[in-house]
Order: sequence, then structure tokens, then C-alpha cells
Amino acid sequence: MHDPIQQAAADVARALGTTFDELTDIADILDDHLRADRSEGEILLLALGELTRREPERHDLIGAAEAAEILGISRSRLLLLAEKKPDFPPQRYPHLAAAKLWRRQDIIAFNRTWDRRVGRPPKRS
Repeated sequence: MHDPIQQAAADVARALGTTFDELTDIADILDDHLRADRSEGEILLLALGELTRREPERHDLIGAAEAAEILGISRSRLLLLAEKKPDFPPQRYPHLAAAKLWRRQDIIAFNRTWDRRVGRPPKRS
């Protein structure tokens, strides 16, 4: 697959636990019912939305802003935690440049077990 839009859609579909074929089947159905002036990329995005609508608990992905809100921290602090803390939940598909995404359930579970320390760590001499 050489088209970057198709490749990105395939990556997202895989992260959502489905196949690109299932995604394109949905896209074909949508394309039959939508205006003809929609691009292939728009149809694929709409199909991804339809996938998540069908089984929201299976596909409940959130971005950094939503994850930070759940944890009660800033987005920049979240990204630092994701980078430095080994028990932080893994991103669902880290190879995408567009966004960092996690499963909502993973972030909620992390929040329950996170040993939150207030303030800066002591300086080492």
C-alpha cells in the first residue's frame, strides 16, 4: 500500500482491532450514500468514525488532551509520563505522526494505581 492516506487508515483500523478490508467495506457503503464530491480520504475517515460508533467500548481511543484530563495533569506532563514512566500504558499505534492515542480504559486503570508524587523530585548531588 503506497498511498499515505490508505496506509494511515489501515494503521488506525488495525489499532481499532479491525482490518483494512472491513474498513473499506464500510467506506464503500458510505460512498454509495454520500455526495460524489467526497475524497477517498474523507470517506475513509467517515468509515473509521462509523467503526468506532458501532462498538464504542472496543474502540474507545483518546488523545493526549483527554488522557491528561482524566489524570488531572497538563498535556505536557502526560507526554513526559508516557515517555519516562515504564508502567504508563502503551500508545495504541505509536508509529503514526498525527497523534498519540491510548485506550481510555488503560488510562483509567493507570490512574487508579499511579503512585502520584506532588512536587519536583529532590535534586541529586
